[in-house]
Amino acid sequence: MQRRIENLEREKMDLAMSKAPLEARIRQKEDAWIKERERLLSEINNFQDLARETDERYRELEMKNEALVEETMKLRLEARALEVYVGGSGGSTNNEGGAGGTTDAWSERVKFNNEIKDVRRELKSKDDEIRAPSLRIEKMSLESEVFAIQKDVEMSNREYENLEKDYKELEGSQSQNSEAQIQLEVLTTEHTAMTAQLNATCADLEEIKTRAKADLDAKEEQWKNREKELLFEMSVLKSRAGKSADDDYLDMENGDDVDDPAVLKARIEERDRRIGELEEQLLNGEQLRRALHNRIQELRGNIRVFVRTRPFLPNDGAASNSSIDIMPDGESLSIQGKHVGEGHGFKFDKVFAPSAGQGLVFDEVSEFVQSALDGYNVCLFSYGQTGSGKTHTMQGSGNGAMRGIIPRAVEQILQQAALMQSQRWTFTMKASFLEIYNEELRDLLVMMNSDGSLKHRDTSSANKISIKRNQEGKSYVDGINKVDIDVEDKAAGLAQLESVMVAAARARSVATTKMNAQSSRSHSVFMLHLCGSNEESGTIVEGALNLCDLAGSERLDRSGAGSDHRRLKETQAINKSLSSLGDVFTSLANGSRHIPFRNSKLTYLLQDCLSGDGKALMFVNLSPTIESSNESLCSLRFAQRVNAVELGKATKHVQYSSKGGSSRR
Repeated sequence: MQRRIENLEREKMDLAMSKAPLEARIRQKEDAWIKERERLLSEINNFQDLARETDERYRELEMKNEALVEETMKLRLEARALEVYVGGSGGSTNNEGGAGGTTDAWSERVKFNNEIKDVRRELKSKDDEIRAPSLRIEKMSLESEVFAIQKDVEMSNREYENLEKDYKELEGSQSQNSEAQIQLEVLTTEHTAMTAQLNATCADLEEIKTRAKADLDAKEEQWKNREKELLFEMSVLKSRAGKSADDDYLDMENGDDVDDPAVLKARIEERDRRIGELEEQLLNGEQLRRALHNRIQELRGNIRVFVRTRPFLPNDGAASNSSIDIMPDGESLSIQGKHVGEGHGFKFDKVFAPSAGQGLVFDEVSEFVQSALDGYNVCLFSYGQTGSGKTHTMQGSGNGAMRGIIPRAVEQILQQAALMQSQRWTFTMKASFLEIYNEELRDLLVMMNSDGSLKHRDTSSANKISIKRNQEGKSYVDGINKVDIDVEDKAAGLAQLESVMVAAARARSVATTKMNAQSSRSHSVFMLHLCGSNEESGTIVEGALNLCDLAGSERLDRSGAGSDHRRLKETQAINKSLSSLGDVFTSLANGSRHIPFRNSKLTYLLQDCLSGDGKALMFVNLSPTIESSNESLCSLRFAQRVNAVELGKATKHVQYSSKGGSSRR
């Protein structure tokens, strides 16, 4: 265990060291990209200002040109009017006759002709001014400026393309850094969980050592008292012996029998053997009692309830006194109440101590996992306050001893499917993963193909998924993505499962609260669809394994979610759905005719598993801190109500096909 922790520490240090240069490079790229972007933006602004100034100058020149054209038109109109006037004046003079009149008319006509010439000269000068070389030069300069701007724009586009390439490289580096960060978080989580479990195991060992020492001291005191009693009996026998030779002989004989170490050792061994036989009979009887109890619970259809207390974590502070005391029988516990000296006792199907590892927990639920392979609908869901270890129980961390129920369940099914291939059984397995966030279904595997490969990132919206019911009245999720798990190759199947878990972990809604650094803000449901067929017997079995990681119930004053509108909305949706789940269990326990499954998406999704069609098991996760004793007490009371619910015998989904037809039950 210590070597494993040291390896994790080294891997964590290596990842941290490899992360630093990547972050430095990313920061350098980001700074260079920001500076270049600011420079390009300033140049673009300058070009835009220059273009606006050029447009204004062009508009002014157009306005001047229009004014000159208008003035030219006016002058032309005036010239034409003068020509008409001069022609009319000459005609009237000829009609009147007379030398004096002719002279005056001639002089006036000459005057008008001169004015017309002046006007024409002025018109010509205006035309020359319009067609002046300065305008052509200015036009050429404007064209050259526009050409230069176009060149600058092309250069800016090329620089933008280069920056876009650099940005893509930077994005690739960020994705690599994100992968390293995710791996570092996984290793950190695994290290924290392993350290906490190791501390809990050490505490249990210390408690066992203390208890054994106390028992040893008690046994030693008992044997000392027994020795004193034997010595006293010897002295009494000797005092009764008298001084006769016969009596001395008898006294010696009796004394030798009492003082003989072999006789005493034989008596002790006989007593220890008898004690061992009684303990073995007690253990066998306890195992038989549990087996009969489980059989009775299965026949009655009771929802099985397991309780697990997590060990103390570093963020719990210096607290070391647990509010929960687990009894040696492994089925009972007591929890401290609100007041000093107040205690509450509970009994469930199984109670796990903080030192219980992931493997021990899965051994208890492996029977349910096997039921899914036998054709039953099985539902395992974890319940408890936020930060009590629900996600760790269901998913775990890493690929070693800290793996949770989901990867271990898939591994067990792959092993059993491989063993059953020798009996001509063929299995197919598909996995899907969804979350219920604010009463909305979300597919966590929307970015994965059916073969387990990742899709190319695009801008198209994900398909909306919904809960529907088929012709047989069974619920299913319409539009959800299903990933094939390779059954023939165990290593490939586990690799596909790991890809599914990583993709789901990235897509799931989590946030930081005062009670948990990574608090799940949604209910997640991992669904494993199994189908097996046997050609020789014509048997077809269809089973499903639903593993639910419920979001934790929380109080706003402890989690601090009330200060954030988004967190507040999430907390309200979580508590509402958990309250609906409690209403469903209450109605089932009371035998009500109407069960409010449709009050929330969570209960509607789990309707088949909670209505007698399948087997159900609830994990109640508890926090050992005294500050969480109130929430733990509420969780235990809720679990006690759930444990009393009787669903009836589960239905096995088996279909028998033959040449003449098929039957189903």
